[in-house]
Amino acid sequence: MVRPRGWHLTEQHVNVNGQVASASLFDFGLYFYHNAHELIKKGTHPYFYLPKLEGYLEARLWNDVFVASQNYFGLKRGTIRATVLLETITAAFEMEEILYEIREHSLGLNCGRWDYLFSYIKKFKNHDDKITPDRSFLTMDTPFMQAYVQRLIHICHKRGTFAMGGMAADIPIKNNPKANACVMEKIKKDKLREVMAGHDGTWVAHPVLVKTATEIFDSHMKSPNQIQRLPKVGSDITESELIKVPVVKEGCAITTKFLRDGIFVVLAYTESWLRGAGCIPLRNKMEDAATAEISRAQIWQWQRHNVSTQDDKLAITKDRIKLLVKREVKQRCTEFPKGRWLLAGNLVSRWILLFSN
Repeated sequence: MVRPRGWHLTEQHVNVNGQVASASLFDFGLYFYHNAHELIKKGTHPYFYLPKLEGYLEARLWNDVFVASQNYFGLKRGTIRATVLLETITAAFEMEEILYEIREHSLGLNCGRWDYLFSYIKKFKNHDDKITPDRSFLTMDTPFMQAYVQRLIHICHKRGTFAMGGMAADIPIKNNPKANACVMEKIKKDKLREVMAGHDGTWVAHPVLVKTATEIFDSHMKSPNQIQRLPKVGSDITESELIKVPVVKEGCAITTKFLRDGIFVVLAYTESWLRGAGCIPLRNKMEDAATAEISRAQIWQWQRHNVSTQDDKLAITKDRIKLLVKREVKQRCTEFPKGRWLLAGNLVSRWILLFSN
């Protein structure tokens, strides 16, 4: 299954009629051209995984690409099969429309929970009534995330296609059986929640977890999928439920620790990205661009709306963020002197404070 890059990206190494090529079309076209006929000979299909869609018109564009490509190759419509990664808040309002647009080629929708959280924070960053608590409290049990899942499952099964679950960020811990047991228990609960909600499959963050996820789904999903199951709970999800912000309250606070942790995640991921690593294990979680963006966007939002940390009542200001980044960079340079921490720190300060007051 090939994942083309999103519509917002370009392929800088290829020009078409004097214009930089679309990265989405480049990735799709290169794979389809070289593999379509061979895959069909083997009794399978060209499968694609479509990320970053923000609405039904982008799904329609993909469908046009599929139809044109199949016609050009003399293949029947529906040869190409695609799963849409539902990972933006705007797409959540158009789930059914997206499925309709690619109905001849659809393999359903997939909950992309981390990019979805980032999209939510980014879209509502200027709304002072949509300030989110620390990301550690933005779990799948949060009402607006439950609404997202329930709506996706209901619509997919209503239209006879697959509703795929998402990826828990936790990963196995080596050389610490007790801590690893706790992590595995959390992952089991996450996969149990998904299969009981009605998902037809799931993602994991580490190959070791495939067995765990498979056993849980096999135990509770006796058939190859659950498409025949149409949960009533998702039929009446409203738009307001999809955007209802979690309440920032006592015990669900924005604290100095969470502010520092967020800066550390963005800094560590950026430094690894500068060295060519697209995802990293960090404090027993798998961090990638989406999870780092959650932290970055949250800190931007907190500073933008003059939020104070609840433990010490200090405002989250530009100067405070710069100081915390500087301290974190100094500590990392001491611990890991070969890293690209100075450049990472410079970039993180700019990104977190970009366009802020």
